[in-house]
Amino acid sequence: MRGRTPLVFRRALSEPLLLAAAFGSILLATTTLVALMTYAASVTDRGVRQAVETAPLTLTSTTVTSSVKADDYARIDRMVRDGITRGYAGVPHRVVSGARSDSYAMPGQEGREQPDLTRFATYDDLRERADLVAGAWPAESPAGTAGTVEAALSQPAAEAMRVAPGGEFAVVGRLDGRTVKVKVAGVFRLRASDGDRWAGDELLRNGTQVGDYTTYGPLVVPATTFVNRFATSVSASWMAVPDLSGLIHEDLRPLAASVTGIAATLRGGCTGCTVSTGLPAMLTQLDRAALVARSTMLIPVLQLLVLAAYALTLTARLLSDHRRMEVALLRSRGAGSVRLAALAGGEALLVALPCAVAAPYLAPLLLALVGGSGTPLWQNPGATTFAISAAVTLACAVLLALPAVRGARRTYVEEQGARGRGDRQGILQRAGADLALLVVAALAIWQLQRYGAPVTETTGGNLGIDPLIVIGPALALLCGGLLGLRLVPLVSRILERATTRRPGFAAAVGVRQVSRRPARYSGPALLLTMAVAIGALSLATSATWRQSQDDQARHLAGADLRVAAEQGDPADGFSALPGVTALTPVHRVRAYMGGGDVDLLAADAARLPEVMLLRPDLSDAPLATLASRLAGDGATLPVVVTDDLAKERTLTIGASPVPVHVVGTVQAMPGTPAGASAVLADLTALRAVTKAPAKATEWWLATSGHDTSAAAAALAKQGASVTEVAALSRQLRDDPLAGGLRGALVLGFVAALAFAVLGFLVNAAVSARERRSEFALLGALGVGFRQMLGLLAVEQSFVIGLSLVGGTLLAAAVALAVVPSIVLTGQATAVTPPVVLDIPWPGIAALALGVGAVLLAVIFGLARSLHRRGPGGVLRSGEDR
Repeated sequence: MRGRTPLVFRRALSEPLLLAAAFGSILLATTTLVALMTYAASVTDRGVRQAVETAPLTLTSTTVTSSVKADDYARIDRMVRDGITRGYAGVPHRVVSGARSDSYAMPGQEGREQPDLTRFATYDDLRERADLVAGAWPAESPAGTAGTVEAALSQPAAEAMRVAPGGEFAVVGRLDGRTVKVKVAGVFRLRASDGDRWAGDELLRNGTQVGDYTTYGPLVVPATTFVNRFATSVSASWMAVPDLSGLIHEDLRPLAASVTGIAATLRGGCTGCTVSTGLPAMLTQLDRAALVARSTMLIPVLQLLVLAAYALTLTARLLSDHRRMEVALLRSRGAGSVRLAALAGGEALLVALPCAVAAPYLAPLLLALVGGSGTPLWQNPGATTFAISAAVTLACAVLLALPAVRGARRTYVEEQGARGRGDRQGILQRAGADLALLVVAALAIWQLQRYGAPVTETTGGNLGIDPLIVIGPALALLCGGLLGLRLVPLVSRILERATTRRPGFAAAVGVRQVSRRPARYSGPALLLTMAVAIGALSLATSATWRQSQDDQARHLAGADLRVAAEQGDPADGFSALPGVTALTPVHRVRAYMGGGDVDLLAADAARLPEVMLLRPDLSDAPLATLASRLAGDGATLPVVVTDDLAKERTLTIGASPVPVHVVGTVQAMPGTPAGASAVLADLTALRAVTKAPAKATEWWLATSGHDTSAAAAALAKQGASVTEVAALSRQLRDDPLAGGLRGALVLGFVAALAFAVLGFLVNAAVSARERRSEFALLGALGVGFRQMLGLLAVEQSFVIGLSLVGGTLLAAAVALAVVPSIVLTGQATAVTPPVVLDIPWPGIAALALGVGAVLLAVIFGLARSLHRRGPGGVLRSGEDR
């Protein structure tokens, strides 16, 4: 039976330890990489869905406006709806329409030169978005009649016009002088939840619109009544409201192009149609954000890929070294290079193929183990998943077989001559490849810092992932570790000189062993260095990301709590809220400065240092100093401005120019959107200079310990409109596109530590096994367990200590160069305020101590195992003749 077993199986079973290690490395690498790729796709699709589902209607809708008459309304309506349907290309949507008539003079004012006005309007979705307060919805007027028209009014309009259901009045057309009798059938109130639907329709929302004329209304009538009685070259609009919940990343750009084509579709049959939509721009930006999110999540994937490749190469080299003499003997007995290569390849495939099948099923379990950020993790593996798994395992099989294939050319005599000699440097160092990698890595990181993301524009104008930028951090870790290996021979020689002059068996022999064969210890040192560096870099990136979300939330809010001001002065009520320690009224208004619109914030300067959340590095002076400079008693208003407005000297509020004096600058103004130009002034000084009341539009509150929960809950009960730092921070952290990198880092962190422990364990075990005769002789000469443990500890602690220190320093250097460039917003834009690197040294120290403790436990176990084996069996075996 033994003779019938294929040679490849018998050969594999002869080295269970090394092949088990190879199997573990391949399975871990394949499972982790499949999990990371699955995670990246899942997070991207979830981020796209969340972004489109939470986007305001003003961005997702498409509005078509046109002038219509009664005789062409039906034709234009049909044409617009057909064009929108083609433009949305199968995406579920609904088209709602509305129209507004010409102006009519209010009752009794038709003879005035500038009368108050009203308008008739119709909205085909008003009934489902509003609630009747009194009366009933208006009935349709029969076609061809000139009788009384039933209409409905919003509650604010009815109060302003002082009418109630059942009231009747007459209005006169400003263009045709026609009198229309109106009966108010009902009064309605718009639902607050549908505010986006009526954005831009100030008359419907407020009931009154003040401009050159004061207009009340509108008088809402049924669509048939409007077309029959008021459609005289009036403005009509159609709004397409899509259901984008089913979109995935691949649908974004095609849908954007299709919606953009609606205007061209309508241009042929409706020359007066105007199309306005923010959907294509939103979808294009979202596509870029999804691509950037995927590309940044590729960074830990490639770091792990490099680490896995090296770990497997190290195991393969150990296996090849252990079989050197066996391969040489086979070659001396007639086995050719092809036969030996086929044998090594078959053995590698025997180990790798089960991993290709198992990894797609184990990947979801790994995601669940480390936490999947709420993504749906379990799913049946698809063809793409198995393809990725097969590709990774095939690459691993090649890496596993490569050293054996390369070593198959040596004869028995050459192996005998090479055996026992240890190279002081690896082949990469001797060839100078580490220096070449350093140049490539530096170029990649420079490009990452320049472009701000691993995504660049192709020659065709499309966005694509730049492979050089994506692989830059992984190359930096690899070449940093390789450069660190150049210190191994130097440090080992220094330690050897130091220990030879001192008494002590373990230290002298252990350091001598390292100094004799530094290349033997370079492999595990590089693996451990890269693993520690990836772990520390993951911790630094996660800490920086968390801090950046908090900084963004604090900047957007401006204060712990920001409350929209209502009628009256609520200062006493706000100061009584639980936890509130300080507050200030703020007058916010859009103004004009430096050739564009700016946000003007005017607050009580004396309270600003207690309330405003300004990160110290964003200003040219401390906040208290800036606040003290804002007090003014002259005709010039002291202001603090964003950097782009530093040279301006005039601020226009409404139509009134105000001379200003810039007393300080900030990179970004708290309480304003990212990238906004802004001006900060003292509220009292603003009122004095402009001679205007400048009422508070909002209140900024500070709370004890920045704990806003109690005050926010009390304000929510009052129905106040509140902006809260904690809520904004949670919202930013829950954005899948912004936070996907963090989840990928967690996976990479866990896998890197697993590779480090596995690689160190295998290398130490194999090294100890190869030296069993040496340890047996030492035991026979009276060397006790403590001395043997000390000998192993000195040898391996050299690797551990050098790797922990080198990995930590390498991670800090790479983090400084890379992390601020890969922490972006969910929209793939630069973060405001700028990202500040946060290296959690206590966490990294705990990581180093934990890894060191685990590896020292491995050394203790090996020493115990070697000490228990008696010298007799080893000395009689003749393994090392």
